[in-house]
Amino acid sequence: MKHSKHSKKRVIKSLQSCCAVVAAGLFIGAVYPDAVLASNDNPKIDYGLTAGLSSMTINNTHFGLGQLGVYFPTWGSTDIARTEGYFAPSANLLWKTSDSGTVYGGLRAVGSITRGDGDSWGLTVGQHHDYVLGAEVGENMSYLNLDKIYLGWKSGNNISFLDTDGLDISVGKQNFQLGDGMVLTDGNDEASPHKGIYWLDPRQAWNNSAIVRLKSLPYQLELFYLQSNTYIKDEDPTADIYKDSILGGNFELVDKKLGKVGVSYFKVASSNNPMRDGLSVTGLHSRGNPVSTLQNLELAGEVDFQKNNNSYINRDAVAWFAEAKYFMPSLPWYPTLGYRYSSFSGDKASTSKNEGWDYLYNGSTERGFGYWYQGIVVGTYETRLSNLDTHFVNLTLIPPVKGSWMKVFYYNYQFNDPSTAQVYTNAAVSSNKFASEWDFILGYSPTQKVDYMLIYGSAKPAQGGIERVSGSLNGFPIGLNNKTATMLQFTMLYHM
Repeated sequence: MKHSKHSKKRVIKSLQSCCAVVAAGLFIGAVYPDAVLASNDNPKIDYGLTAGLSSMTINNTHFGLGQLGVYFPTWGSTDIARTEGYFAPSANLLWKTSDSGTVYGGLRAVGSITRGDGDSWGLTVGQHHDYVLGAEVGENMSYLNLDKIYLGWKSGNNISFLDTDGLDISVGKQNFQLGDGMVLTDGNDEASPHKGIYWLDPRQAWNNSAIVRLKSLPYQLELFYLQSNTYIKDEDPTADIYKDSILGGNFELVDKKLGKVGVSYFKVASSNNPMRDGLSVTGLHSRGNPVSTLQNLELAGEVDFQKNNNSYINRDAVAWFAEAKYFMPSLPWYPTLGYRYSSFSGDKASTSKNEGWDYLYNGSTERGFGYWYQGIVVGTYETRLSNLDTHFVNLTLIPPVKGSWMKVFYYNYQFNDPSTAQVYTNAAVSSNKFASEWDFILGYSPTQKVDYMLIYGSAKPAQGGIERVSGSLNGFPIGLNNKTATMLQFTMLYHM
């Protein structure tokens, strides 16, 4: 499928716009190094800039099967490399009103680009030949858009039975995270050649949203309407076009010392994905320091139940996690040791229901690497959060070099239900053992604005993981996937 003249013009215009955004951001950063502008005390406009660049190589991708979706049926190279980056200037408005309320808003543009082989799934590759479609497919891997544009109002001290700013109403394209982000956090799927980025994940805003927050401590209530950010069909005719509209609420009991516990409910009110339309999710989550004699011990947990019995699917799934983390400041290098067990149900072959967990909109969170993308190799490039149980041990160290830090992760992955674990056939595998992985991250943050990271990951498939992809697809044999996959990555992040 050759690109049309209209498509080529759109690509050129996108690149020109991206260059304009980059130039504007550099000008702001040079002229206003403190990133704050205000003509007077009211209104106040804050300018910001975030940027990222990451270069990585992956050996034995998909455990030796090779890069998928690119040169089928030969599966492309088993060793791939790519570089991706983004540039995102932003502006935020704060305007105090005469009745002590606050009007606020924000704008954020993101330009993203990927060069090289693309990711292991072939989602962010450029033009390539697809033997199934029998055509040239793909896009120029760059994209510029307005990621956020929102407006809100906070009540100040106008409502006597609420705290200061106890009523907060906002609408537009904005971020929203439910609890720890296990179910809802990333409303924008960027993994396509059209949007041109995979790992750095700079866009997370929901396409359309309305959020109402009420706070009268110890009580907090969130009511939300969210719409996922979808591909534009005319611009990317090869993409799956899924759009979900979500309605829900989250009620939390908060103690400033002990932490919080919350209960949530939401429903996919409409979706053009028939497997998701009508899905409801009920959950309970908590995080804090509930043991007064062990203030350095943090505990967290969450459980969610999915139900859907529309004409396409009878879903009855559950996901949960339990976590403990302990900070030891009296020891050298100030270690923080953590453990988490998480479980995302898989479909059982013996029932008429579908017990497979729909991973919905989990993604990157402020808790950093390894949280809901479980593993830099397996969690990022091998599987999503469904039919998966994971033991996760993590250690954070602060060496005696100013600005430096280290993280060591270990993951042990198992299938929640091996009876449907094969990828293309939903058949059984002989073992529930999927894979194990070690990750090492060496970080250096010389200032609050810059982070450098050297990342290494190594994942080895177990018997179930080897059997997970086997047999043939469309008459072509599938290669061996029994090798250890490794990744080496260097990342730079800038934020002001």
